[in-house]
Amino acid sequence: MATKRNNHPAFPVPHFGGDAKTSAVKPNSGMGIRDYFAGAALRGYRASEEFSGELPEIVAELAFVDADAMLIEREKNTFNQ
Repeated sequence: MATKRNNHPAFPVPHFGGDAKTSAVKPNSGMGIRDYFAGAALRGYRASEEFSGELPEIVAELAFVDADAMLIEREKNTFNQ
């Protein structure tokens, strides 16, 4: 499962106001990037004839497996440069 560290908002909303201790992005400012990746994978699965007839729960689980794999690869490429 994705860690909180790499499941930041997919579409962050800038935070206006506050002070030096305030984050530049509002916490909980929308869909997490894990959900965004899962939604993209889900669209691909549903467009495929191979998965179009599967139970929604199975396809959703596969989509989140793909999303977690994306987050792992993203973490490797983002933080190890």
